[in-house]
This record gives sequence, C-alpha cells and structure tokens, in this order.
Amino acid sequence: MALDLVGKTLGGYRLDRLIGEGGMASVYKGYQESLKRWVAVKVLYYQEGTSLARFQLEAKAIASLRHRNILIIYEYGEEEGLPYIAMEYIEGGTLEERLNGSPLGWRQVVNLSIPIAEALHYAHNHNIIHRDVKPSNILMPQEDWPLLADFGLVKRSDSEQSLTKTGTFLGTPNYIAPEQARDLVLDCRADLYSLGVVMFEMITGRLPFDYEIPNKILLAHVTEMPPSPRDFNPNCPVELEQVILKTLEKDRDDRYPDMQGLIDALEQILANPPAVADEPALPDSSQEKSAGLFGSFKKLFGSKPKRPHEGQGDSTASNPELALAGDENMGTLQLDRADAARPIARIVLKDKSATIDLPNKNTLVLGRTHGNTVVDIDLDPYQASKYGVSRRHARLVSRSNRWLLEDLHSLNGTFVNGVEVKHGQPVELNHKDSIRLSHMVFTFELL
Repeated sequence: MALDLVGKTLGGYRLDRLIGEGGMASVYKGYQESLKRWVAVKVLYYQEGTSLARFQLEAKAIASLRHRNILIIYEYGEEEGLPYIAMEYIEGGTLEERLNGSPLGWRQVVNLSIPIAEALHYAHNHNIIHRDVKPSNILMPQEDWPLLADFGLVKRSDSEQSLTKTGTFLGTPNYIAPEQARDLVLDCRADLYSLGVVMFEMITGRLPFDYEIPNKILLAHVTEMPPSPRDFNPNCPVELEQVILKTLEKDRDDRYPDMQGLIDALEQILANPPAVADEPALPDSSQEKSAGLFGSFKKLFGSKPKRPHEGQGDSTASNPELALAGDENMGTLQLDRADAARPIARIVLKDKSATIDLPNKNTLVLGRTHGNTVVDIDLDPYQASKYGVSRRHARLVSRSNRWLLEDLHSLNGTFVNGVEVKHGQPVELNHKDSIRLSHMVFTFELL
C-alpha cells in the first residue's frame, strides 16, 4: 500500500501533493527550497524482489540521456529507507489526458510522433530500451512538445543482467509488443511497436485491441491482426495508415529496422502532404466496434500498387482524389437521384444467371448479411459463404463520375481482372471488368 508522504520533506524536497501513483511508486509535486523550483519526486514504496534494482536502473538510465524530448532527472537518493528520484516538473499534463476518445488531426499525429520517435532512437543508440511507451508516459509541456518519461521498465540492451523472472512479462497490455507479451528477448523494435499503438490511438481515438480482459489483449497482440485506422477515421491518410500498420507487424523483422526508419517515413508524409482533410473525424458512437482483420501487409511505404487494367498507367491509389473515405461499418450516404455525376452500374453473376442493379448510394459494401452485419450488396443468396466471401468483403464508391473498388480486409482477397486490390489502394472500374471476391466471380457493367 502506498505511503502518504504529503507534507513531508525527502532529501531537501518538500512533498506538496500526490500527482501520480503506480503499483510500486508514487509521484509527488515537490518544492526544492535551495533552488526555489518545483520538481517531481518519484518515491519507491514497494521494495520487494527486483523493484529496487529497477528503480536504480531507471535513475541511471534517465541521467545518462540528454535529449529535448526526454524528461530531465536531477537526483537519485534514499532517505529513511525510501529511495526517490527527483525530476523536472512539467505543467500541461500527459498525452493520455489529451486523448479523450476522439481522433487527432493527421498532421498533429505525425508532428507528435516524430519527436517521440527521435527521443526513443536517441535512447536506443545509448543501448536503452524503454519497454513501456504509452500516452501516460508522454508529458506535454506544450501542444507540439512531447516529453518521454517514466523509464521504470527500462532495459539496457548491452547488459547481460536480467531483472525479469522467466515466465513473466513487464509492460502495459494495451501497448505491449507481441515479443514482449511472449517474454522473448527484446530489442528496439518492441518500442517501435508500442509507439505504433500510440499512433493508432492518436489517429483513431481508440486502441487497436480494446478488450476488457488483460490476457485477451495480450493474446490479441500476439495473434490478431489490427484493424485499419481508416476504418475508424476516414481522414487518416492512406500513407499514414501504411506507416502505422508497418509498425504493428507481428514479426518484428517486418517492421522498420529501427526508429530512424519510422522517422524517415513520417517525414516523407510531411514532405508530400496527402490531399485529405486535416481534421479530427469523430466516430459514430452508435456504430459497432469492429476488429476487422486484414491480410498480410507486405507492401512497403511509398511503393505503388499494380494497375488492374493493362496499359493504363499507375494505380488510382496514387491519385489522392481517388482515395476512399468511410467506414464499412457505417451507414452509407443516400444520393439525390437527380445527381447526373453518378454513373449507373450493375453486377452480373453469369454462372448464377443473376443481375444486381447497384442501389442509389455513393458507398456500397459487398459481402454477406449475417446477424447484426448488414451489407448493401448481399451476396449470401448466391452461395457467397460457400465461395469464401467475407461478411464485409469489399467496398464500391461512386466518385467524380467513376466507380472505385477497395478491399475491406477480406480473408481471401479482392481481385480485378486477376490483380489483387488492397485495402487503402482503391482502383477504378471500367465496363466489363471482371471482379472476384475470394472465389466468387462476377462482371461489372456500366449502363
């Protein structure tokens, strides 16, 4: 149980009030009379097992780092059997307090992520792995100035010493890397994954795996593919989504090799701003929270997908005008029937001798209506389940007098003229194009 030290003086620091508390330590706002300044004093009250060794390692780790985006430590000491760390006191709260369930604008996400990544890259170059990167450990002195704090789970990558018992893990379940959850040997890419979760939360307003049971969250980090950020915030640029999902790869070898790789990718987005709205997109509170799965994410940031139509140049995914926005779980927008810009189209299932006219909507989800899942084009009556079609398989969007098709993280893929269509990489459809959802084939026709 934590000690009540408010009003007491510890090592020349008068503890004014409690400002934070964890399982092993409490943080107080304190006043250093000798230098007339406010400080933050972290006091270790749980001193069993390796807690004291970890506390001392934290003090040494932070003291060895001097970076604009890492909290400064003033002193480590012990008094009356209480170890403490005196650090700079930061007004402004934490990033966690700024994240109130609503997404941030994509520029703000990028501009906050870069300095955090730079701070971690600096720490990694000094053989220090943070292991507990999360919004509550990111202080915010100013709106555009994040400070990385709380190195309580720090590990020196150049040390053979282990402070972790076999069969245990340390970290916060919501932000933990798969290899950390499995108690494997860690390197800098564990912090990369955790920062990816933070980025996901900043751009969507929610966590990728939002379960109530911690063990289920840990299992999800190890076994479940994260949903697409754009499924929850259509204003998230495709380029940023690709970066985030790359940091969240299960296999660390598929992530960026280090923080510098992530920094370079984020700076590339700023150098070539995507043509999407830079504003928060509030999610519909009534919509079902989806844990939509997506296929293996193998495409590196910046490369261009192939065009399904031979001889017609680059994919429409390279054209920001064609980027799709919207959540496949949300209701579609009804268009005015007098809207001449909307091309009339249908799909023809020749082997079923069936024709489906596309409803008068600008966004249509193709798949299987089942239970609470309702789609615009229900293919279940045509044995879609037998052919492996996902419930929410693909999305058709009418825009600027053209039709676009995008995959929705289907399990078995979406194909146009034999070429796979990726989520976030919509392609334009032409008359008589062959569309295949898993093993179900039909023809797209413009009327």
